[in-house]
Amino acid sequence: MRIIAIAMTKGGVGKTTTAVNLSHGLALAGERVLLVDADTQGQCAKALGVDYDLSLNEVLLGEAGVLEAVTRARTGLDLVASDHHLTHAALAIARRERDGHRALADALAPVADRYDAVVIDAAPGVDAVAVNVLACADEVVAPVALAPAALAGVLDFVRHVERVAAHNPGLHLSRVLPTFHDQRTRTSAETLMQLRAHFGPRLCRPIRVNVELAEAFGWQKTIFEHAPRSRGASDYEEFIAAMTAVPELV
Repeated sequence: MRIIAIAMTKGGVGKTTTAVNLSHGLALAGERVLLVDADTQGQCAKALGVDYDLSLNEVLLGEAGVLEAVTRARTGLDLVASDHHLTHAALAIARRERDGHRALADALAPVADRYDAVVIDAAPGVDAVAVNVLACADEVVAPVALAPAALAGVLDFVRHVERVAAHNPGLHLSRVLPTFHDQRTRTSAETLMQLRAHFGPRLCRPIRVNVELAEAFGWQKTIFEHAPRSRGASDYEEFIAAMTAVPELV
């Protein structure tokens, strides 16, 4: 089972959009996918139009098993949802004296044989749950909005990943995904060049600014359902192809 964290310490970079569309794209390609929302904003269930009873909070607190919290979102795609109650689990994990960083890994262990891929939508920041996401992942995809000072933010995040990798030696940054690319602006072009110089083949082709991506969220659909011929769908198809072509890029 491949565990992919969609993570970045900065918010507003397209993490949930990427997590939802990557998950559905992999499912459309025939993979068995579990999407785990590890953000207190709980945007994944909203984006997919899914109702749920149990969330990741109950799983991490030991009040429910992960299989009890799984909800079918689409054919081939299941969801463990989240909401603001996840803050309770974050506080409980932070108080643990031993192995607090392994809470999510232990919780997901029962589904190891059920899925080909687990995609985790991580919250911005470095709280206990966000650290748990990296501590249980095999690889990290870092979405980066093409804006001033983006490179500094990514490099800071890379250092954070390296610190967590001391507890999870298999963890690596597999892809950097530029988002909100506006081809009309110099900022987008210059930031893209800076990222390419630092990350080389790990840098994906950018996700362009596309109104259909925002519309899809409002209609509780993925981009492949809402506007399959849009440039947003095309961009995410290229990203998914890159992710499936190179399962593990060190």
